[in-house]
Amino acid sequence: PEYPEGREVVFISNDVTVQSGSFGVAEDEIFYKASKYARENKLPRVYIACNSGARIGLVDDLKPKFNIKFIDEATPSKGFEYLYLTDEVYNSLPEGSVNVEKCPEGWAIKDIIGTTEGIGVENLQGSGKIAGETSKAYDEIFTLSYVTGRSVGIGAYLVRLGQRIIQMKQGPMLLTGYGALNKLLGREVYNSQDQLGGPQVMYPNGCTHEVVDDDQQGVASIIQWLSYVPKTTDSPPAVRESADPVNRAVEWKPTPTPYDPRLMQSGTDDAPGFFDKGSYKEYLAGWGKSVVIGRGRLGGIPMGAISVETRLVEKIVPADPADPNSREAVLPQAGQVLFPDSSYKVAQALRDFNNEGLPVMIFANWRGFSGGSRDMSGEILKFGSMIVDALKDYD
Repeated sequence: PEYPEGREVVFISNDVTVQSGSFGVAEDEIFYKASKYARENKLPRVYIACNSGARIGLVDDLKPKFNIKFIDEATPSKGFEYLYLTDEVYNSLPEGSVNVEKCPEGWAIKDIIGTTEGIGVENLQGSGKIAGETSKAYDEIFTLSYVTGRSVGIGAYLVRLGQRIIQMKQGPMLLTGYGALNKLLGREVYNSQDQLGGPQVMYPNGCTHEVVDDDQQGVASIIQWLSYVPKTTDSPPAVRESADPVNRAVEWKPTPTPYDPRLMQSGTDDAPGFFDKGSYKEYLAGWGKSVVIGRGRLGGIPMGAISVETRLVEKIVPADPADPNSREAVLPQAGQVLFPDSSYKVAQALRDFNNEGLPVMIFANWRGFSGGSRDMSGEILKFGSMIVDALKDYD
């Protein structure tokens, strides 16, 4: 409805059927060029993530060709001295594919180089390149990520660096798989990837803005989010015609007792709220619950909204499975008070709204910042200052 003639959007995605969607040199270069194209043309950039991180491969054609020099041939469990190639095999390999030194059996392998580009640490260089590009893209254009499956290592960093994240319930974001962590800890602590980066972790900690059940909901959420965003960063707001008159009265009224601030934005069936009927949607609902963040329309014009939760809420700090003495903690947070997490949430929302070119409405109803010893230790002063920084930079 905002652009009947259509609009351009740059989509970048992983193909999980090709080497598990991993990032090699070629994939990094394609990602970089597509993102750069979006920046240069000031277009929205949407990343659909389902990957296994940076590619670390093997020289498969060499595996059946090397031999093992065991310390004790009769007892292989004692370990080995080196891997080696016979003269015949070594002479048949392409020059430079292995580094070797002479040994009684033939040639002891010092390094395996291979002849195929993109199976080693060169991929990490590309990972750094696209991470920097994504960070730059967030500052210059609208970036949105949809995690439709697991997103590992650099894949997890890419979606976070793009800031705005929609996560499917079966799409964990990971830095390290649970199997590797269990080996590191020396015992079976974790039994699924969801324990490390599922929505139950990423939604309450503020990485994930919205959780969806399936890809159909995910695509609908992408389209709805794009509807708030202009077609280019220097275009006017994405205005649509509205059947809700802009000059009508806001009939919903706050009560003297604590109330749901979302109703002030959306209204009810009987009492219209501040924004156009049916246009308001909350984001980041699982994190910093003493503040409510959302997007809506006023007279068809998209806007960002920040409002204050007046009711008592609870922050849940989960137990750490790796620590047997750890216990889940439930921390009450009073209404109309800014805590460290909600202060950071306000600053983050202001940055997002500003980059999206949205005017922002702040429904201020705060009593102040929480200044107790726990929250001072929790960096309330630092995160509260970030709100001032974000307002100073708001265009």
